[in-house]
Parts: sequence; structure tokens; C-alpha cells
Amino acid sequence: MRKIPALLVLLAVASCTSTPQAPKPAPSTAAGAAVTLTDADRAAVEGALRARLTPTATIRTMIAQSDAGGVTVCGYVNSGSGDTPFIGMLVEGAFIVTDLGGPTERTIAVQKACHGRGIYI
Repeated sequence: MRKIPALLVLLAVASCTSTPQAPKPAPSTAAGAAVTLTDADRAAVEGALRARLTPTATIRTMIAQSDAGGVTVCGYVNSGSGDTPFIGMLVEGAFIVTDLGGPTERTIAVQKACHGRGIYI
């Protein structure tokens, strides 16, 4: 009689296994080389963001990567209601804002777009 409960306990313990944690994803292979922005590049990024948001917007972070598509710049801008992520392209000395965060879904989408380019902001 004692063997059946002992066997059930042994079977229950033997069936318990831990699930291995998935490794963190490696940076995208689409990522290119880090780019050091010139003062003119920074001014172009700041000007485009301020024109789109408010003239008093503060740019908190700016990270650039170069790949086959050009130079992508990601970062955070604060226009008075908290930091918001942005992504855009530097094209012939001008900056084109591709997307800005906002509601949670937009913020996540912008961060994922940056991560897809190998930029972790």
C-alpha cells in the first residue's frame, strides 16, 4: 500500500522540469556601423524635431547607425510632456522624422523600429 503513494510522488517529481530561459536576441544583422554625428547633423535633427513638435523641445538622446539604407538616427525628445522616442533618416544634410512615440503602442513601435536597425535607445 505504501508503494503506490511513493510511486506517485516519484512520478510527480520526475515529471517536473524547469523550462530553460530563452536567450536574449542578438542585435539585428541589418545593423550597420555606428556613426558619429557632426554638429551640422545634430542641428538638422534638432531642427526637424522642434519644427514637428515645439520650438522648446529638448533632445535627450541621439544615436546614429549607417547601413545600406542610409543613416538612421534614434533617440528621445521631450516637448514638455515627458520623453518620447523618435526615429528618422539623415538625407543629404537634412533630417526626416520617420516616426515619433506617443501612446504606449506608438512608443513601443518606435523602439522596435530602432532595435530593428541595431539602435538600442
